[in-house]
Parts: sequence; C-alpha cells; structure tokens
Amino acid sequence: MSIGPGPAARYERYALIFDPDHSRLGTEALGLVERGIDPLYASDPDEAHLLALQETGRVGALILPGTLPLALLDTLVDRISPQLWAGTAAVVVVDPPADRALLRALRDRELSWLLREPYDAAEFRFVVAAALASEDKLDPRSGLRVPISMPVVVTIDGVRRDGFVRNVSIGGAYIALDAPPEAGTSIGLALDIGDRPLAVNASVAYRQTTGAAGRAVRESGMGVAFRGLDETERAAIAAFIGERIRSFRL
Repeated sequence: MSIGPGPAARYERYALIFDPDHSRLGTEALGLVERGIDPLYASDPDEAHLLALQETGRVGALILPGTLPLALLDTLVDRISPQLWAGTAAVVVVDPPADRALLRALRDRELSWLLREPYDAAEFRFVVAAALASEDKLDPRSGLRVPISMPVVVTIDGVRRDGFVRNVSIGGAYIALDAPPEAGTSIGLALDIGDRPLAVNASVAYRQTTGAAGRAVRESGMGVAFRGLDETERAAIAAFIGERIRSFRL
C-alpha cells in the first residue's frame, strides 16, 4: 500500500455493522468511508439478515459488539456468515468482556478478529479493512500499514523535533508533526520498533497541515519513505507489523 496522499481506493465489499444499542459502533461507521469502506448499518437481527441477503456477494465483513448475548451472536453469525466472502473468518467482535470462557467460545466459533478497548478510529478502520482483505494483503511485504501511536524523534537539518508515528509499513510511515517540512526533504528518524531502537534515514513523500485548503485534516503531519534499510532492519519492521496484526486476532 502506498504512503502517498489522495482518496482511498474503494473496497468492492461492504462492511455490515450490527449495533442494536446505537452505540459507538454507529459513530465509527462514518469514519470507514474515508478509508474506502462502504458501511451498511443495522440495529435489528432481521434487518441485518435482510441486508446481507440483498447484498449477497458484496457484504464482506460483519462487525458485532462484544456485549451481545452469545445466543444472539450465534443467530447473527449463523444467518449472515454464509453471505460473507470468508465466512466466520470475516467477523469482527468489538470489545467483548475480558472473560476467558467467552473468548474461548468465540474462538470455538472460528471467529478471527477482535478489537479491544481502548481503541481509536484508525484501529477500528484497520480491523474492519483486515476482515475485508485476503491473507496476501495482510502480509507485511504487501506494503500493509498498521496503525500505531508511538513517539519518534525527527531530525531536520540538524534540529531534533518530537513527533508521533501514526502508522507504519516496511516502506515508510505517517508521522504526526507540527509544521512538517516540504515534500522531498531528507530527514532522520529515531524510534523503537518493538524492543529494538531504530535509527533510519527517510524522505518526506507528502505533507499535510491543519490549514490545508479544501481538505479536512485532523492532525498535521507527513508521509515518509524509509531510505537505505538493510535486511535486518526490514525484518525487524516486518516482525513488528506481524505482531501488530496478531494483536487484533482472537
């Protein structure tokens, strides 16, 4: 996946969100659109089933609140998973209670994806996109970007500045930074990838600021491309991305 700017490519499949309590899931669904994901929304089991039948072949993922009674969860999964492209492997359970018996029950039903509190909008979009994606798209070598929030020291013309990495791939990252430098600027980055300190060179691929005309920007920052990584560094980043993906797995 490119780190470059521009609108997200549309996914071919919809994400069906079941939200009987009109909770946070409904609000988060609105944020999927900017990620290229078209959500369908239902608050009633029969409504959800009807939507899945009407869009057979186009509904790719089912997102459920983890607070559902297990019997209702079973009803929804049994009725809707046959319409999903990957069956039960494309079901996302959001914030279930921290109960070992319940988690074991979810695994026994061959569900794959879990999102725990506290989570942010980027993590919600990521796990839904992961449920929609084929396994080859989840390989770190595919250019997959994983959401993260970790500090980074950015060196620009010898001046050190503090920022935050918001997502990372083998090829680059997005860094939240006030007054980011112009595209093409060479920079240095110092961050921790897992337990490994990493110091790399990079170049600014694009920048965005809160004052960007005609575009809603929540946070100033820049997309950067790593330069001159050796195989050990690439392997460390790939391992970190793989571990991050597993953190969303049941």
